[in-house]
Amino acid sequence: MEPKDFLKKITEGKSLSEDESKELADLIMEGSIPESLVGAILVGLRMKGETPEEIIGFTKSMREHALKLEAKHTLDTAGTGGDGFGTINVSTASALAVSLVYPVAKHGNRAASSKSGSADFLEAVGYNIQVPPERAKRLIEQDNFAFLFAQLYHPSMKNVAPVRKALGIRTIFNILGPLTNPAGSERQVMGVFSTSTMKSLSIAATRLSFEKLLLIHGEPGIDEVSPQGRTYVIEVSKDRIDEYVLDFKEITGKEAPISRLIALDPADSVKRVIRGSKGVDKDVEYFLRINVDVALYAAGLVKDFKEGYELSEELIRKLPSKIESVVKGNGDLTKFQALVRSI
Repeated sequence: MEPKDFLKKITEGKSLSEDESKELADLIMEGSIPESLVGAILVGLRMKGETPEEIIGFTKSMREHALKLEAKHTLDTAGTGGDGFGTINVSTASALAVSLVYPVAKHGNRAASSKSGSADFLEAVGYNIQVPPERAKRLIEQDNFAFLFAQLYHPSMKNVAPVRKALGIRTIFNILGPLTNPAGSERQVMGVFSTSTMKSLSIAATRLSFEKLLLIHGEPGIDEVSPQGRTYVIEVSKDRIDEYVLDFKEITGKEAPISRLIALDPADSVKRVIRGSKGVDKDVEYFLRINVDVALYAAGLVKDFKEGYELSEELIRKLPSKIESVVKGNGDLTKFQALVRSI
């Protein structure tokens, strides 16, 4: 199809097939479509609503155009972002905690709508986020953890970056990042900014080689496990989909208000995480534990969330030493040591 034919079909309210979506995404990734037309296509898809087939086609194209490393038997905690609440970077903290017992290939980027994205958090502790594939593979083998910086691993995204910035709205690319881990991680917790997006993502995920994927959206609208209400979960196990609601207050007898979990900046996010890991900040401690719990379940290390919550305490107590080990192996400890002294 010609590029204008894709736009015509989309504006008529018709959905693209998986093959058509892959062909279109390839053209966009390769910079073969004018920016004005790319913008119109992305807006058209957003207004129509992206189907599972379209998500699959775009995901396969992004995966093919990415730098890759062989580390499939890993966990990721990359989410969509975009909830606008600005909470501490609990997904990265929980990835580091779980890496004490399971290999993690943490895919992520700088913050777009929050105060601290995964790249910002890790840079704040002195971690070198520019980790090429061969080194990332060695780091996972040595320390069970490596960060895969999206801007490094998806070079073709430079062809669509100006359009996305100019549009200033969510497009299909906002939901593709968590599906395109360069290591091919087979297990994942994926925070999603809205429940309406979760269903299409779950259907697409059954065709994208996940051993276990937990899509989560927590009240009052965060892309994390909720510390003060219900968490909506869609669990994908290969080609099986299960939907349920978690209320951790029923499991733990506790809750923590979102208003006490906001980070001012990446350094503040790190300091809050360290205080929470030591049990000094009880609200952050609880937020960490329930998110580590769900990641442990996704990794297949616990049979249920009650068992995961019990194990989470032991892991978060070791989080500061884990961060120190990860930075020592790939960065400069000066920043982390300074943050620890300032607490």
